[in-house]
Amino acid sequence: MSDRVREEACEDEFSGQREGEFVRNIPTGRGKFTWPDGSTYSGGIVDGVRHGFGTHTCAKTGVSYTGEWSQGKRHGEGTVYYNESKTSWYKGDWVMNNREGRGERCYVTGNTYSGEWKCNVRHGEGTMKWLKLGQQYVGNWCEGLQVRQISHQLSSAVVRTFDVDINNGHVFKGEFKDDKMMTPDLSGIRSPSLSGKTI
Repeated sequence: MSDRVREEACEDEFSGQREGEFVRNIPTGRGKFTWPDGSTYSGGIVDGVRHGFGTHTCAKTGVSYTGEWSQGKRHGEGTVYYNESKTSWYKGDWVMNNREGRGERCYVTGNTYSGEWKCNVRHGEGTMKWLKLGQQYVGNWCEGLQVRQISHQLSSAVVRTFDVDINNGHVFKGEFKDDKMMTPDLSGIRSPSLSGKTI
């Protein structure tokens, strides 16, 4: 089950027991909601909806979120645990129930991503670390995919350097000469890349 599906499994309209402060018979202030399936919310409430700081725990999936809410949605800073053992989690910014802004995600495998998010996917600058492979990618992401990273290095001569991920976890580093990637051969001599393509 995907993270998004696990989160949405407990986004049902509230139809259970309410405890806490009431204004004109509407929950407002601090309170607690308990759904018929055993899911709970404890925290800030405005006009009967989750608003402010609070914790929601889903009895069906084990997903729990502690953080800021706005009009019933995760919005602001918060932490979600995707399993009861808390080995799969996200800590960071939320915009209307979406991971958006800066945040860190730990997957059940131990792999981590720290950086920018947009609409629940890695997007912008970020670092992905693959624990078992002992590898990492530092650079740009676009809609969840790694993007070629090109940087400029200034010294006595201008050398353009690059890090290119070829989508199998390997990162190649090198430099440009006459707008061609220069990579070392087995003897260590730098020559144009095998493809000879201009970048």
